[in-house]
Amino acid sequence: MPDLPDPLNVLVIRDEPQANRDRIAAVAPGRVRVTGLWHSLLPELGRDWPEDLIARFTRSEPKRVPTAEEAEEAIRSAHAVMMGVPFPRDGFERMADVRWVHWGFAGLSNVRGSSFWGAPVLTTSSRGYTGAQPIAESALAGLLALARGVHTGAQQTVARSFNPNAYNPIVVQGKTLGVIGLGGIGRALARMAKGMGMRVVATRRSAAERQEDTQGVDVLYPAAQMLEMLAECQLVAVCAMWTHETEGLVNAAAFDAMPQGAFIANVARGEVIDEPAMIAALESGKLGGAYLDVYTREFIVPPPKALLSHPHVVMSPHISQKSDVNHLFGLDLFCANLRRLLDGEELENVVDWERGY
Repeated sequence: MPDLPDPLNVLVIRDEPQANRDRIAAVAPGRVRVTGLWHSLLPELGRDWPEDLIARFTRSEPKRVPTAEEAEEAIRSAHAVMMGVPFPRDGFERMADVRWVHWGFAGLSNVRGSSFWGAPVLTTSSRGYTGAQPIAESALAGLLALARGVHTGAQQTVARSFNPNAYNPIVVQGKTLGVIGLGGIGRALARMAKGMGMRVVATRRSAAERQEDTQGVDVLYPAAQMLEMLAECQLVAVCAMWTHETEGLVNAAAFDAMPQGAFIANVARGEVIDEPAMIAALESGKLGGAYLDVYTREFIVPPPKALLSHPHVVMSPHISQKSDVNHLFGLDLFCANLRRLLDGEELENVVDWERGY
């Protein structure tokens, strides 16, 4: 990118610790000037985002909070920006000289409806760098809990009632797991599932034709052949990005295609599944159970009671990426891309707005 300003003003709109901001500055000492904004933006974030979401990502007690005027000047003069959720929805309109925007998460569904969506500026995401291993482990744990009846045991423990006739477990060894969206999470899940003796099949948007023994799965299907794939799957994991193509992708036809009593896990976005169709499949017994780390409009409304209270549903509040070991490598990518930007090289994970990620 020609004619980069010197110094390059890097704005961090996340509650990042000073050590992380120092790490960004260390990419090019004296060449990069890093400003962290969070607490001074809380009033305006509170107008656009739920209070509990803001509290979830507020981790520090600042020694000094920039004034509203200082914060606005930092936004106006930013050249490169790293953001997460929540963020100022009209922020792009206020950035007079921004050259690069980086999002610290994988999917860009949360950017919809903001001034950043489709903005004519170099944009990157942290796709493939945001907790693939812990998210995959959560998906597998949820599916195993349903398959082996651990969810029933949890319910009976709370109720202090033990009824062996309430269990109908299956053995997953030899069963087929279908992964909808074979990205970083899907590949990590496939590796573990195959280690447990499962057959693994998957769909991928970029797959032009059906292939065998490739990318860590037994069969890779084009996205258009998802229903054909689902017919083989006793267990299903939704790992696809939420885009205009995938919204409501797992619908009534998808549930009808699955074998009777199949289990599903969703660690992607709630909008990828048609929730009324899923509830109907649960009620009819067509779907044996669901592990859901996400649900439709999760940052806006509480989870549907029909799901939260269903005996064959296990829900968690979008925490599948949490871990005792750091697997959130978005900062690594940002620093590497910052170096590339300064060196005039192509950045990794550039967003294709037409594709949606």
